[in-house]
Amino acid sequence: MKTDGKYLVAAAMGSLLTGAAEAQSSVTLYGVMDAGIEYVSHAGVDGSGSAYRVTSGNAAASRWGLRGSEDLGGGVSAIFVLESGFFADTGMVGLGGRLFGRRAFVGIAGPWGQVTLGRQNNTLFDFFIPFDTNRYAPYSVLAHDAQFAGRADNAIKYTGDFGNLTISGLYSAGYESTISGGSEVPGVQRVGQEIGAGASYTAGKLGMAFVYDQRRGTSVASAGNVERRYAAGLIYTSGPFTAMAGYRFLQSGLVNPAIRSNLYWLGGAYAMKPALTLRAGIYRTDVRASDDDAISYTLQLAYNLSKLTEVYLNASYMDNKGRSTLGVASATKTAQGVGQTGVAAGIKHIF
Repeated sequence: MKTDGKYLVAAAMGSLLTGAAEAQSSVTLYGVMDAGIEYVSHAGVDGSGSAYRVTSGNAAASRWGLRGSEDLGGGVSAIFVLESGFFADTGMVGLGGRLFGRRAFVGIAGPWGQVTLGRQNNTLFDFFIPFDTNRYAPYSVLAHDAQFAGRADNAIKYTGDFGNLTISGLYSAGYESTISGGSEVPGVQRVGQEIGAGASYTAGKLGMAFVYDQRRGTSVASAGNVERRYAAGLIYTSGPFTAMAGYRFLQSGLVNPAIRSNLYWLGGAYAMKPALTLRAGIYRTDVRASDDDAISYTLQLAYNLSKLTEVYLNASYMDNKGRSTLGVASATKTAQGVGQTGVAAGIKHIF
């Protein structure tokens, strides 16, 4: 009888879980694992010493996530995404230790577009991956401006896809919640505020995008300080060839002294074989009224072992002038005016 009782309980639980699963729509587990070996020259804070290391995310950031939707009828669905970034070389959680630091949002989608709330990619992130030569690998436009892969907490976003036209708008009541008092301060709504808007359009072989991004300081004292970015990109594809070009103007009052800078880039990709692609690009940061400029050269060779697995070789050289300290990879630094070389080889698997 005890055995029968356990069976009945198990059967009842299974029935409940099955009913719950049927009530929900599909939920998908997905992710990327990327790890390799990297050499970086002048890797020390003072510009001395070279680094030889195992690194994560040389071609694409390692991550795992859950996404799902429920059909609400009439072409409308409830949607959600939970996405966690991590380091494949150590297994540690990335993005400041956030469990779902890449994305965490829920919303409604329909023929008119979708509205989502939570931690989300900013509009620069959403629109400019196709316009970057290395598609946001660390040796890319991110080495010059990491805000192209920026995210915002406490954000509401609208995105609409209408044939060849895509539009998007974002408002964040506080883009960085890990700072104490850095967002959603009662009576001071501008603290940590971010506003973004963008559009892309494709006409045959030509594509273009335009984005505006604005952020305010993350304290009551700096809430009046504003940082603005204006970006435009072009892409042209013909057979195995793809050419990209981009421009970004930065006007930042979040640093002292305030700066204005131009960022230009030009690159291309050539599918030498169905499984083998070569990418090359050049990026230049020009700080106005200053000699603190930088130019980087990037090269990537990628070979697809299958639809889901790729091996790659990346290389970059960053030439810093004046007091510029940009490293070859995103969010890295070297000593003032010191050039840096980076080479990384590894494997990327999508699941």
